[in-house]
Amino acid sequence: MKTSLVIPAYNEEEALPSVLEEYMDKVDEIIVVDDGSNDKTYEIAKKNHVQVYKHEINKGKVAALRTGVANASGDIIIFTDADCTYPAKYVPQFISEIEKGADLVLGSRFLNGINNMPLLNMIGNKLFSLIAAYISCINISDGQTGYRAFRKENFGKLDVKAVSLEYETKMTVRAAKLGYKIVEIPIEYRKRVGTSKLRPIRDGAMMFRGLMSIAYKETSLIAKIFMMPSIFFILVGFSFGAYSIYEKVWNKVLQHEFYPLIASLFILIALQLISVGLIMDYIVKKLDRIEEKLKSG
Repeated sequence: MKTSLVIPAYNEEEALPSVLEEYMDKVDEIIVVDDGSNDKTYEIAKKNHVQVYKHEINKGKVAALRTGVANASGDIIIFTDADCTYPAKYVPQFISEIEKGADLVLGSRFLNGINNMPLLNMIGNKLFSLIAAYISCINISDGQTGYRAFRKENFGKLDVKAVSLEYETKMTVRAAKLGYKIVEIPIEYRKRVGTSKLRPIRDGAMMFRGLMSIAYKETSLIAKIFMMPSIFFILVGFSFGAYSIYEKVWNKVLQHEFYPLIASLFILIALQLISVGLIMDYIVKKLDRIEEKLKSG
């Protein structure tokens, strides 16, 4: 199958030459989307004889990825970044896993340990990977990775509504919610070349909102109905907990000593209901996916 590499680039003149040289003999075509850069990113890409598309203004990474996929001719699409962080040597493994039946292949930066990520970014990635794994009911070590591959024919279902770095996370969770086979391969993560565009607080907040959105929208109706009572239990639990804190802080005496226990009990029940609902949702989507494959086969 033909393989297309899509590289979104915004002011990456320092790193792009090395990235293009490294990937040149690993894929059938390379597509660089210059997302409104004001440096020499576009000129550098043109000199390297790859397909280049330019946004006149900065539209964001998601728009650049969509432009790249829309113009790709390959059966397999691979996303990578233009900052030299993702080595090209893993491309054959990505292709092999797709050919063996994987729907989405992720290059995990955490399976073999990681050394070149800032501490705050690392903590955020770990946290959001845990949340993504919980709401999708599968073990995902790195749902945020920008190094991923899939069949082009599946992009319509994997493409999610997003504007920034929450895109990859939402795509991963949607794939899991759809019952797709997700495979992670351990990769090396190198120190980036050039200036990072990541803003941990802002982008972290967007990722969290994106996860909650995809968790609600992609959850089956039967699971939602099962999880509805959890809202009541959470509200009751937090009410008892808040009142206990009020007594302890303002009155200096906890008059209702069983209130913290009641709060913990109600919140625990809520979490159990949510967990069971998510498991039910996973089973339903997995069965739907199996039925879909049997019909297409």
